[in-house]
Amino acid sequence: MFKIKKYLLRIYNCLYSFVFFLVNIFSKLNIPLTKNNHKILKLKNRYKGERCFIIGNGPSLTSEDLDRLKDEYTFASNKIYKIFNNTDWRPTFYMVVDPTVLEENIKDINLVDAKTKFTLKAYNHLFKADIYFNNNLIKKKHGSFSENIMESLYSSGTVSYHLLQIAHYMGFSEVYLLGHDYNYKGAISTTKDLSFLNSEDNSKHYFSSDYIRENEKKPGQAPVEIYSGMEKANLVYEQSGKKIYNVTRVTYLDTFEVMSFDELFVKYKKKGGVVSG
Repeated sequence: MFKIKKYLLRIYNCLYSFVFFLVNIFSKLNIPLTKNNHKILKLKNRYKGERCFIIGNGPSLTSEDLDRLKDEYTFASNKIYKIFNNTDWRPTFYMVVDPTVLEENIKDINLVDAKTKFTLKAYNHLFKADIYFNNNLIKKKHGSFSENIMESLYSSGTVSYHLLQIAHYMGFSEVYLLGHDYNYKGAISTTKDLSFLNSEDNSKHYFSSDYIRENEKKPGQAPVEIYSGMEKANLVYEQSGKKIYNVTRVTYLDTFEVMSFDELFVKYKKKGGVVSG
């Protein structure tokens, strides 16, 4: 009996591996074999020509600015819900990829009010998302920019890098970064000296003083990796005829053209309402 069970288990594992192999091969061709991948394919170029905002959680982010984005397509992440009590705005898309953030705050994260929620397949046992993605499927391509998110997303220090890959696949032609202060210790720049950010006085990295609880494990910061990823994203967008702008009110991230957040609403009026994912 034991030998039979062992034999059946071996057959099951072989079949599972074969199915996994097929799904990944077809994903590379942007052909969905699973319900999850069908959802991803529905996102492809769905918002072609539209603009969107990717919200960071830096100290310059305010509820007043978010209130102005209620009719915009917006991406948010991590503990953005900490600002919900001060604004009627809610994100169109929401994502968490950091295991520390997930494990420390999973109850609150599963209650986040957003139209479509994303995470990585590795965390499907934790986060009840709408769509799951492979991450760094080919390890040597860590830091690459995925133009086929059905196959895989790639990491580069921040969840915003994942969101830039998703927004690109969705077809957004203009992406605006808000709340991306990039005021981390160890931040780098090609245009300015940011060594002053290493000061002990530079301790506020989030929009809320209670963003991280007193006894909560803190996620790591990788400013060099973030910068490298943002340079890569900017290059891919420009080669695709798309554009990323930084409209953060106080920012040290110089990889993108900086614009005034206020001027956006003078020059541009959004045509339609938000479409759910």
